[in-house]
Amino acid sequence: MTHQYFVNLLLRLPWAVGWRVRLVFYRWAGAKLGDRVVLKRVSIPRNPWDIAIGSDTYIDDHTVLLTTGEPTGQPRIRIGKKCGFNRFSLIDASERIEIHDLVRVGPNCYITDHDHGMDLDRPVTEQLLVSKPVVIERDAWIGAGVTILKGVRIGEQAVIAAGAVVTKDVPAGEIHGGVPARRIGMRGEQNRGAEI
Repeated sequence: MTHQYFVNLLLRLPWAVGWRVRLVFYRWAGAKLGDRVVLKRVSIPRNPWDIAIGSDTYIDDHTVLLTTGEPTGQPRIRIGKKCGFNRFSLIDASERIEIHDLVRVGPNCYITDHDHGMDLDRPVTEQLLVSKPVVIERDAWIGAGVTILKGVRIGEQAVIAAGAVVTKDVPAGEIHGGVPARRIGMRGEQNRGAEI
C-alpha cells in the first residue's frame, strides 16, 4: 500500500464518521431515511420530520433540504431510491417536492415549489407564499446550476441541461435547456448522431 492510499484514507475518515452521526441524529429527529443513505455535510435547518429519503441515495456536501410551514403528517420533501445529489444544491419546499427513483442532480441546483406574492398593497417582506407541487420522475437527469420552479413536472428519463431555468412541464425523454428552458432534443438522439 502506498503513501497516497493512507493519505486518502485519513482524508475520508472525518466525513465518514460525520455522515454516520448525522444519520443517527436526523433519524432521531424524525426524518424518514432508508438503508444505506449517505448524507455528507447536508443541512436540514428545520422540520426534519418533513424529509423522506429512499435507500441507497447519496447527497453530497453543502446540500440544504429546507421545509417551511406547520407539520402536515406527510413529508414535504420525498426523495426516492438510488438518487444522487451533487454539492451546493438547495431543495426548498412549502407544499411538496417529489423526486422519484434513480434521479441525478448536478451541483448548484435550486428546486422549489413556491415563490412569493407580488401584491402592491403589501411590502415585499409581508408577501404570502404561493405554492404548487414539483415532481421529478424516475431516471431524470438535472444538470449543473439548474433552477426548477413551482408547479413543474419533469417526466421520466428527461434531461435538463446545465444552467436551465425550468418554468413549465418537461415531457418524458425530452432534453430541455436555456432560460426559460425549452426543448432542444430527445434523450438517446445523441447516440444516433443528432446534435443537441
